[in-house]
Amino acid sequence: MKETIYIGEVLHEVLPPNSTIKIGNSTDTLFTHSTQNDTETVTIDSTDWKPGYYSVVYNNNGELTISTVTVIDPMAQTDRLTELQSQLDDINKIIAARINGDTHTLTINNKTLVKEDLNTLLSLKGSITKQVNDLKRKLTTGNKGFFKSTIHCR
Repeated sequence: MKETIYIGEVLHEVLPPNSTIKIGNSTDTLFTHSTQNDTETVTIDSTDWKPGYYSVVYNNNGELTISTVTVIDPMAQTDRLTELQSQLDDINKIIAARINGDTHTLTINNKTLVKEDLNTLLSLKGSITKQVNDLKRKLTTGNKGFFKSTIHCR
């Protein structure tokens, strides 16, 4: 079985005769199936699963094999990415306004930025940029960042 399963994936596992597969943890059982006399290819649909860490227990004629699997909701990461990019856009507007002498206020993560120092804004922008890059790195393959947090002022 794979180590990482994304919610919505359909898996196909071949089970030998007289075996059982069970996927779950101490509170939730996501999937269970037993075979009788023949080898079966079992279809496992993860559409209704909850994200988290689970154990996979194979019982093949009394011989137990236990492994772990991580179930990931791919939509949760994209929702977080959208939220971070929106915050980054807001900070860029505040920085541009601050450079032009405008006094703006902004609330991000329950913190109101009223006449914040430009260094504080740049630090916040750098932090959010790092989070965006890390999340995008998770979603795609590759190790390069997508945004640079450099501002050129005259």
